[in-house]
Amino acid sequence: MADIGSRRVDLEQMHPLITEKLTAGGEVIFTSAGTSMLPTLRDRRDQVCIVAPPARLKKHDLPFYQRDSGQYVLHRIVKVNSDGTYTLRGDHQFVNERGIRPDQIIGIVKGFWRGGRYISCDSPLYRLYCRVWWLLYPARYVVLRGRGAVSRLLRAFH
Repeated sequence: MADIGSRRVDLEQMHPLITEKLTAGGEVIFTSAGTSMLPTLRDRRDQVCIVAPPARLKKHDLPFYQRDSGQYVLHRIVKVNSDGTYTLRGDHQFVNERGIRPDQIIGIVKGFWRGGRYISCDSPLYRLYCRVWWLLYPARYVVLRGRGAVSRLLRAFH
């Protein structure tokens, strides 16, 4: 679902219109939903600006794509594979999604609004943030997995 003003619209219904707009060189702006891209994108609070994808995407790009299951997702590229597919992962996730094909990619995030402030994905500061977030992945994995294990252990004793 995507917010249109105060309305929620099913992305499946909007897909043809989004594709038409992007193919014509336009931009599509919608409110992101879900927690998989925290802390970069907050659930139903931040807006993203999607444009047509270039022929070849790069590591750290944020493609908006459709899974084979039909689900619409916006995750970060963590690897460009030699067979032309991509490996993606949400910033708040620990499992990679491998084998995303170029034909599944609808658009790419050009920038986003966080707290009313526009952040361009071409900004040097944003690109630095992406690199640092990527480098911290192993530490984040250990800390968050450990925190989850401690929480489960504490619940078992209550």
